[in-house]
Amino acid sequence: MKYFSKITLGLILCTAFVTSCKDDDEPGIEGIKVDKTEITVDAAGGTEKIAVSSSDQWVTSTKVPWLAISPANGIGSAVCEVTIDSTLANVARTTEILFYMNGGAPQKVTVTQFGFSKQILIKEPEVKIASSASYDDRVFKTTISTNVKFKIDRVDYSFAEESTMTDEEKTDAEGDRKGWLTLPKAGALDVDLDRGARPRTIKVDFRWGMNVVPYTRVAKVRLVPESEEDLKDLVDENGNKTDAVVLTVRQEAAMKIEDNRSGDSLAVITISNKLQSMMQIDASENMMNWDNVTLWEGTDKEVQDGDIPEEAVGRVRSVKFSMINLRDGESLPKEIRHLKYLESFSVQSNENSQIRTVSMGEEIGGLQYLKNLTVSSVGINVLPDNFAELGNTLETLNLRSNNFQSLSVITEKVNKENFSKLKYLSLIGCRATDVLRDLSLISGGKYNGRDVGLHANISQGQPQRAAFLKLLTWDKLISLEMSYNFLEGELPTDEEMKVALEAAHQPVTYQTSDFFSKDDLDATPSIYEYKLSKDTCQWLLSDDNRVTYQNQEAVTGQDIPRVLPFARTLHLNLNFMTGNIPNWLLFHPYFAYWNPGTMVFNQQEGGKDSEGNTAGFNNVELVNYDYSYYYGKEDPGTSQKVNGVAYPLYYKVFVMSDTVE
Repeated sequence: MKYFSKITLGLILCTAFVTSCKDDDEPGIEGIKVDKTEITVDAAGGTEKIAVSSSDQWVTSTKVPWLAISPANGIGSAVCEVTIDSTLANVARTTEILFYMNGGAPQKVTVTQFGFSKQILIKEPEVKIASSASYDDRVFKTTISTNVKFKIDRVDYSFAEESTMTDEEKTDAEGDRKGWLTLPKAGALDVDLDRGARPRTIKVDFRWGMNVVPYTRVAKVRLVPESEEDLKDLVDENGNKTDAVVLTVRQEAAMKIEDNRSGDSLAVITISNKLQSMMQIDASENMMNWDNVTLWEGTDKEVQDGDIPEEAVGRVRSVKFSMINLRDGESLPKEIRHLKYLESFSVQSNENSQIRTVSMGEEIGGLQYLKNLTVSSVGINVLPDNFAELGNTLETLNLRSNNFQSLSVITEKVNKENFSKLKYLSLIGCRATDVLRDLSLISGGKYNGRDVGLHANISQGQPQRAAFLKLLTWDKLISLEMSYNFLEGELPTDEEMKVALEAAHQPVTYQTSDFFSKDDLDATPSIYEYKLSKDTCQWLLSDDNRVTYQNQEAVTGQDIPRVLPFARTLHLNLNFMTGNIPNWLLFHPYFAYWNPGTMVFNQQEGGKDSEGNTAGFNNVELVNYDYSYYYGKEDPGTSQKVNGVAYPLYYKVFVMSDTVE
């Protein structure tokens, strides 16, 4: 009974409360009213509020799924929140919201949502970057929102100071004005428009090159729709029609490097920083005390003889960089060109050089006093187009341990015609892989999907034979080093070399003019560099003293082709060569100096060429090579001629002096 009384009392109180609220909320309202009849929103959607007043219960109604109303019904007054989804279209859409009350006419609210304009929006349309930085930092990320598929139409390059630059300054800087911004890789601009006209956002990387000129570089990257139809309707961020959206990149100017001693010191520091070299430079020290840097002095013979101008005194003469970290696709720093009087330049030991391809750059070609160049283990696979401009001065060229793919890539630029003064050429160890022992596994110049390095078949009839012959007919070379490459095939025969020498317009055999006498040596001590001693090597001029190597046909001096006649060094070891060692090599006047057992005969151990042949020569022994045909078996005394022996006086040099066992 008590429980029933409590329920009855609750119902009475509830009824009184409802009646009281209704009477207090809407005194005098008949039907239903709303505070607005139109709602307009942009394509992104959002929320709007509608105030509802009624004298009784009400409910809302809409026919589209892209908006929601809360609350959707009630009694008396309320504030309804209308949530409008973003659209999927470029055009506007419209619907109505109806507010009903029992027994009354409905109230209508029209909702209009504009469609997305066709846009390409860049979050930061202007980017500022430094003049230089390490490789990892030379990239910036751009955020792009778009509802059309787009592409990069073009990049317009300029200098911010262009209006004040002289014609000479423009010409000097022209080569650095454009191309310094690397555009995103293929596919990086692809956007998945799976939400219709709703913009999607992507992030794109732009890599940049270092600025070496004292001017602000500007790149304007134009983004345009792929479709001509979309281009007609493209608008900018303000809704104004446009034909492209532009990303502007401004790169600060480099510090100006002047043509003086201070400019040289700044250039060396800049080059070292860009190479990320392990070489430490104390800028507070005088440049003459820097490690691996030498300067021209007034007492240098080249200055006193006038070969180098006096203004070169105090400027950089030579510089070496080692343990560097250039990345794939980079080039040697352009500041090299500011080292105007450079005689020797060396850069070597790039990190992971076998899997990185680095450009030498054309600035080296402009160094008009350069005599010695070493670019070793850096990752070079081609030479710059203007490389032959060094031909008038270069004497030593060391390109060892780079990634050249063929001999012809080198010899098309480095040859006797282009480099008349070159004496030393090193192409040692141009292998991009060290594990390959069977050349039949090479396919398309690659092994396991990677470039192998300097691979050339030098056999007769093969394409690379001509490149090899260019080197062998280069009579001014004093040193040719080609060890530890992927050279295969047979060395040219004596007859082939005679044909090649004749085609190169060179003497086929040794001539009297190739030799010097004791009187010549006394008059010109340096003559030994480019001529042979007649006392020691006169057999090469003879045609009557026949010499026999093992069981081969006997030859005279005039039977020996004049191949690399003054070469003190020839290294061919650790390649994949086969066949016979020809007489032009066995009887070369400096053959014994070459340490042939190690540096010529010794081919890749366990190696096989492309035909499956075991690497190694057929007619020589690696151990205890018999030189009796070459300098005899006993002391010739003062005799310059011994029957059956080519160079009897060498017996004193290599046997009696105990330099060769």
